[in-house]
Amino acid sequence: MKRLLILAFFVLLALVLYNRERVFLRDPLATVWKSAKPDGSNAVKQPDVQVYINYSNDVLLMNEAHPGGYTLLVQHWNRTPGTPVQLKCIHWMACLTDDDHAAILPVQPTGNYDPKVQMTDRDIAWVDPQGGLMHVQLR
Repeated sequence: MKRLLILAFFVLLALVLYNRERVFLRDPLATVWKSAKPDGSNAVKQPDVQVYINYSNDVLLMNEAHPGGYTLLVQHWNRTPGTPVQLKCIHWMACLTDDDHAAILPVQPTGNYDPKVQMTDRDIAWVDPQGGLMHVQLR
């Protein structure tokens, strides 16, 4: 039985390493701030938003606290916030997207919306369609 558990652990570890761009793990220390103004003044902490990150620090935000909840993905390769087309999750632990470069439905598919995404290894910021600033701080 002990050998079977060790083997299962190594198989699971190999799958996670192979799919490291697809697997998003929850970051309980990350914080999300939202401001109504694009300069970031009067930012309010969003306690109901869960932050998930993958190997390359792409960010997946989930807010299931109220009926107007959302799922939002920001990736380094395209820097366009959007809702993932396909997402499988283990609640409050991990999520898996369909591909390394996950297909998304853009937040604002029409118009002149420019999210002005800025990404570093610790901070991700962008302007939402209403003109407010979203800021995610990773630890």
